Amino acid sequence: MQGQAKSIVLIKANKLRLVDTAYLADQDNDVLVKTIATTITPGLDRLLLTNKPVSHRVINYPIMLGSEMIGQVLETGPGVTSVSPGDFVYTFKGDRWKDIEPYYGCHAEIVATSESNILPLGRAPIHRDLLIGLLGYIVSAIEKARLEPSSRVLILGLGSVGLMAAEYLNSIGITNIDALENFGIRAQIGNVHNIGMEMTDFNESFNDRYDLIIETTGRILLIEKAIRMLKHGRQILLMGNYEVLAYDYRLLQHKEPVLICSSITEYHHIQKARELLEHPDIDSEKFFTNVFPVDRFELAYRVALDSKEAIKTVISWV
Repeated sequence: MQGQAKSIVLIKANKLRLVDTAYLADQDNDVLVKTIATTITPGLDRLLLTNKPVSHRVINYPIMLGSEMIGQVLETGPGVTSVSPGDFVYTFKGDRWKDIEPYYGCHAEIVATSESNILPLGRAPIHRDLLIGLLGYIVSAIEKARLEPSSRVLILGLGSVGLMAAEYLNSIGITNIDALENFGIRAQIGNVHNIGMEMTDFNESFNDRYDLIIETTGRILLIEKAIRMLKHGRQILLMGNYEVLAYDYRLLQHKEPVLICSSITEYHHIQKARELLEHPDIDSEKFFTNVFPVDRFELAYRVALDSKEAIKTVISWV
């Protein structure tokens, strides 16, 4: 299986283009998927677009973004057992591109990948399936926190990660949730109790209140400002995309916090997320704020990265 596919490629910093990209899927367990829709991940994509360091990986342009895709299987290698041509799947990585680095690599009209990077849906896809990866990320992170039904949680930021964290926590019976969010529309749809537009909105009565603080904004220094509200010895969960992971531990040490920064999503988290999205406990409708055809991908990215109202921006490939 080889050929070319129209794809959204970051040629260099701040230069996205719709180009033809070659793929080669010649392994026994490879799968070729026709894309229906992908989504934009604002936090990570913003850092990649501006060439900021997001890990130890060196960014070698050109690269292809996109980690959330629903589509239909076109072809499979002889060793593939979980899907057949015509099946619908959720795909979270395309890793069979030639002459291009796949930074997840799903923004293309056809995605070549290995069987391990797809999740069979068993039915025609619906838009909420695009949230499988996001919810899987949340499930992976929350399971590392020691929480009980009575636990109090503060979420810093109600973007897609913060909103989904609140949805998932409520679904498992943890309902004492507050949030910091300075975009009013997100505050209105957040499944939380108390909302602060600024950190100072949480007065002294909130000090030593929370068992868990979840940081989702990518602004690591918010932890220093929020630490007064954490109970002694409790947990901080880092879920943002951080250009620089630097803070002054001297400003935190008096609370002796447990810092959780591992939220690696494994395949079983993806499977669990698919199951959870089948039930009404997770309100998926509010996440989808914009849909653009692929030929308007530049506008889609501007909206996703700059609009206060945008939560999940979808790119349609059909």
